[in-house]
Amino acid sequence: MAVFESFRDGWTALRTTPSLLLAGGLLVALPLVGALDLGTAEPVAELATVLALPFVLGGFLAMATTALRDGDPSLRSFVHAGGTNYLRLVGGLVLFVFGLGAVLTVVMTLSFAPIVLVALAGGADFAAMGASLGAVVAIVGSVAALAAGFLFLQFFAPAIVVEDRSVADSFRRSVGLVRRKLASAVGFTLLWAIAVDAVPTPRPLLESGGAETLQAVGVPGEALPVAVAVVGVVSVVGLTYCYIVYVAYFLRLTGAVPTRHRDTEPADSGSVVGTQ
Repeated sequence: MAVFESFRDGWTALRTTPSLLLAGGLLVALPLVGALDLGTAEPVAELATVLALPFVLGGFLAMATTALRDGDPSLRSFVHAGGTNYLRLVGGLVLFVFGLGAVLTVVMTLSFAPIVLVALAGGADFAAMGASLGAVVAIVGSVAALAAGFLFLQFFAPAIVVEDRSVADSFRRSVGLVRRKLASAVGFTLLWAIAVDAVPTPRPLLESGGAETLQAVGVPGEALPVAVAVVGVVSVVGLTYCYIVYVAYFLRLTGAVPTRHRDTEPADSGSVVGTQ
């Protein structure tokens, strides 16, 4: 099954290509910048993080693809892929975030619109009784809409980097792949989300009050630097593995499975995967 084989592919690639930890470490570290107390430099640091993310993402996706196809990823391929795909990834990320936000806004509006209409018509008592129900419907609907949006659009980035597609085409490609193998994609997304959530992150320790967080679990506050280092290493290894698994599953969806498996699974005619 492609889902479980992707997890195996990810482990093999990480074990045989430890250089992926460098690119993965950058991808893991960028979101942590916001947890640091940088004073007046914090806005500049956060802006730099946002601008750097598409570059690092493109480089990592290219290196992971090369490793999964039994190649030898290098820093040069990282830089090349990051620069070549930068503008398209920026556009894709912006559309992805704003698209999910738009879906969320529409769902919440549709959930509360009937209550507002009843209140305007004079049924204030009924509207008050139904407000809690409307809130529940809005929450459930919002979660479902966000989950569906993420499910169908999640592979736009590898479609851009691995298959050299345009922004619009990458979203169409992602939707098409998920729709074609919906049950598999749902299963993978759930397992992958659980795996990502299970990986510890040093963010709570880096934020103000990190020492208190340690003391709450019986660890002396003086051990904060050691704790950050240990959790940081675990986070980099665990999340890098998860990100490689994500790329491996995308390759299996397209049929462009790792080289060692190509004799057993035909390639998707729509895939033009390169090694970058």
